[in-house]
Amino acid sequence: MILAIDASNIILESGGFIHLKQLLVNFNEKKIKKIYVFSSQKIIEGLKIKNKKIYFINHKYLNRGIFYRIFWQIFILNKSLYKFKCSSLFVLGGYFFIKIMPTFMILQNLLPFIKNPSYYESLSNKIRNYILYRLHSYSIKKSDGIIYLSNYSKKIINFPNITNIVVPHGVERQFFFKKKINYKSDKKFKILYLSKLEGYKNHINVVKSIYRLLKQGFPISLTLLGVDNLKYKNLELFNYISQINKEFPQTIILQKLRKHSEIHKVYRKYDLHVFGSLCESFGIIILETIASSLPIVCTNFPVFKEILNKNTLYFNGQNSNSISNCIMQYINKDELKISNTSKLFKRAKLFKWKATSKNTFNFLVKEYEKNKRII
Repeated sequence: MILAIDASNIILESGGFIHLKQLLVNFNEKKIKKIYVFSSQKIIEGLKIKNKKIYFINHKYLNRGIFYRIFWQIFILNKSLYKFKCSSLFVLGGYFFIKIMPTFMILQNLLPFIKNPSYYESLSNKIRNYILYRLHSYSIKKSDGIIYLSNYSKKIINFPNITNIVVPHGVERQFFFKKKINYKSDKKFKILYLSKLEGYKNHINVVKSIYRLLKQGFPISLTLLGVDNLKYKNLELFNYISQINKEFPQTIILQKLRKHSEIHKVYRKYDLHVFGSLCESFGIIILETIASSLPIVCTNFPVFKEILNKNTLYFNGQNSNSISNCIMQYINKDELKISNTSKLFKRAKLFKWKATSKNTFNFLVKEYEKNKRII
C-alpha cells in the first residue's frame, strides 16, 4: 500500500499540525510501503520528519490562499496520485472533490455540524460553516472510512452507514510534569486561558467571571494566551478588559500564542486553567493541561467529560457566575483541587500518540484492503 496524505489545509502550530506530526513521528506500519504528504512548504519545514518511507510533496498553489488550494485539490491532486503510484488517499481537511481510489478522512472540525449554536457566530462564520457542512457531508458520503476524535463528534456528525472509528489525540512526553500543588495566600492566584480568539471560545464570560471575583477581593490574575491581536481592539471583549485593568491594574494579561514546543513550560507557571470553550471536537489543550499537573475547570461540553470524567468541576459557559463559582471552589478547597489534579495526571497517561498513530494506520490499511482498486 502506498498512502497519500492530503494535508493541504493544515496550519502551522495548530491542533491539526500537531496531530499530523505525531502520526508521522510514530509511524510504524509495515504494510504501508511509502507515504506521500502533500502540504505547504511551511508545514513541511515545521514537521522536520526524517523517515525513508515518508516523502513530502509541495506545489506552488499549496503555499497560497484557500482558492488556490481548492484548485490544486480539484485539478492537480489526482494527477500527482497517479504520478507517485498511490493506492489510497487520507484527507485531513474534512473534504475532497474527486475520488479515484479508496479515500479516508479524519474530521477535526465540529463547528459546521452544530445546529443552533449557543455561542455567537458572525455572518461570515455562519456562511463559512454552512459551506463546510455541505462539503464535509458530500465527502463523508463518498468516503470509504471516517476517523472521529471523540464519541461525541461521532454522535453529532452522525453518518452511521459509513465505516468509522474513534481515535483520540495523544499527549507528548514533555508535558508530563508532576508538581506539588499548593496556594499561598500572600501571592496572586494565577489563572490561564489558552486559546485563539473565536466566538465559540467564550472569552467574554471567562473575563466577566474574573471581574466578579476581583470585586469580592480575591487576589487573582488572568492571562489570555493567544489573544493579543490589535485588529480586534474595538471588540466588546477588549473594551471590557481595558475597563477592568483601569480598576484593577495588570489583572487581565494578553499574550501572543507561543510555539507549541514551548507550551509545556507555560502550564507550569499557573495555578489554574479555566477552559471556557463551548465547542471542540476533542480538546488537546485539556490533555496537555492535566499532564502538566495544572488544575483545570471547564465548560460542561460533553467532549470534555470524555477526557476528564468526574475529576474536575464543570461550569455553564454561558453563565459567568457559574464560572466564578467553580474558580472560587478551587481557590478555597485545596483538597478537592489536589485530589482531582492527581487523578487527571494519571488519566493523561492513557492518551498516547503512539497508540493514536498505530490505530489510525491500522484502520487505513484494514479498510484499504476491503476497498482496494487498481488505479
